[in-house]
Amino acid sequence: MPALQSVLRPDAWRSALEKYGASTGTTVGVYEGPAVLALGPVHATPTFEAVHRGRPDPAMFSDCVRQCLPNRDTPVILEEDGVAVFGIGLNLAGEAIGAVVAGYCLTAFPEEASVRRFTQRHGLPLSPLWRAIRAQAPVTGRRLSLYAESLAALTQTLLSENLRSQEYEQTAARLAEANQAKDHFLAMLSHELRNPLAPIRIAMQVIGKGGPSTPEVQKARQIVDRQVVHLSRLLDDLLDVSRITTGKINLRKEPVNLATAVANALEPSRNLIQEREHSLYVSLPEAPIWVDADPVRLEQIITNLFNNAARYTPPKGHIRVSAGRENADAVLRVRDDGVGIPAHLLARVFDLFTQGERSVARSEGGLGIGLTIVRNLVELHGGSVTVASEGAERGCEFVVRLPLGKIGEARPEPAATASVVLPIFRILVIEDNADSREMLRSILELEGHQVDVAEDGSAGLEAARSARPDVAVIDIGLPGLDGYEVGRRIRSDLGLAATLIALTGYGQAEDRRRSEDAGFDAHLVKPVTAEQIRDALAKAAMGSRMNRSRV
Repeated sequence: MPALQSVLRPDAWRSALEKYGASTGTTVGVYEGPAVLALGPVHATPTFEAVHRGRPDPAMFSDCVRQCLPNRDTPVILEEDGVAVFGIGLNLAGEAIGAVVAGYCLTAFPEEASVRRFTQRHGLPLSPLWRAIRAQAPVTGRRLSLYAESLAALTQTLLSENLRSQEYEQTAARLAEANQAKDHFLAMLSHELRNPLAPIRIAMQVIGKGGPSTPEVQKARQIVDRQVVHLSRLLDDLLDVSRITTGKINLRKEPVNLATAVANALEPSRNLIQEREHSLYVSLPEAPIWVDADPVRLEQIITNLFNNAARYTPPKGHIRVSAGRENADAVLRVRDDGVGIPAHLLARVFDLFTQGERSVARSEGGLGIGLTIVRNLVELHGGSVTVASEGAERGCEFVVRLPLGKIGEARPEPAATASVVLPIFRILVIEDNADSREMLRSILELEGHQVDVAEDGSAGLEAARSARPDVAVIDIGLPGLDGYEVGRRIRSDLGLAATLIALTGYGQAEDRRRSEDAGFDAHLVKPVTAEQIRDALAKAAMGSRMNRSRV
């Protein structure tokens, strides 16, 4: 017999049965089997108390349960000496899982002789039961049948609702597990795709350092480098849409000049705009417009809007960007004369994976997630984004509204590192991917550094102890000992004498926190550039690690 407790919601059943008992003058119990009480007694009446007297098996209740279990959908009524109980079986998927029994009702005006027989049959004292029964009015046979039928309807409704709630909870749990699995898959996908991108990007930079080359070779190298950047951004978008839509992102707000954000956001989009030979018109007010925003995320919003306009505008189109104040809002408008948005898509344009009709060539590119990221990031900032279009081939306009912020103070510019003359470092590269390892070795040796390499964590620890490097570049996703543990052990062995750089395909906030906790000085996300590595080494040369508070 399936466990009744697995589908029973005690609070809901108790509340409903309490009301039922009050309206019928009965006490109700829910049973898994004869004398096996699952819930109750609910709404104990004086007659029930006189019969029950603390016994685990009130008179007639177990007999009623025995008859209810095989009767499935038919209410059962039992009567002895003018005292009646009634009940209904509980069934799940055609199998009996319990019964609900209510009592006691009088089917006739009480007579002392009949009450005496009842007490003698069940071993009860006469006086308490006689007093309780005399205060109770009898019910007709028709009313007793109605009580039984209404109990059957009530319990069936409760059972159905419980099953539905259980199914909802199970579905929600499965969806949560599926969502977690999706997040894990996207993180793994990003890591696995970044691994081959890393050596490709570094290899192209090595080629670029190999001396003069023909214009064709230079152009090919630039194309490969540009496409690697494009793939990296697609991976970032895949991860961002998952994190943003589930609220797993924290904004680091500060006063931001909207004009500065527009200028910074334009840089990542400039190549796409130039490739498609668009004309770009930017109109910004002379007076700063300050918003309280996360500068990185605000630039991401604007870049996504620029990219969307550039992709969906035919070559040699026009893109217009303007910013201004309207009441208490900072307003950014991005308008194009591109393919427009059909009326039936306007309401769904910000939904995940929504895109307009595509040609077989899919020349516009994209995954259909950029505008979803825009909407969610704007809303996280307390703003709104809308779109308007007069229809296909009529272009469109996106309007972002953000609350005006307080007048900000200019942030100090970060210390320049490009002019730092790097010393010759002894560098240990710990990377299990052979291509990445060799390309890192090549680019660092071209910079004049002495480089040792190791292909796993154990070999890396041995190399660190013997060579005592100035800098260790460690891949986090190492087999065996992962990069976090390798970093902790090297930090323990070498103290602050070594600069530790995490090199990984994992770039989420939690990944960065873990690398910092493990003792790393920098966290670089693949595919890295020679400039990023050089910047990390420059910070090491400038002694930035002396400012660390951890040991």
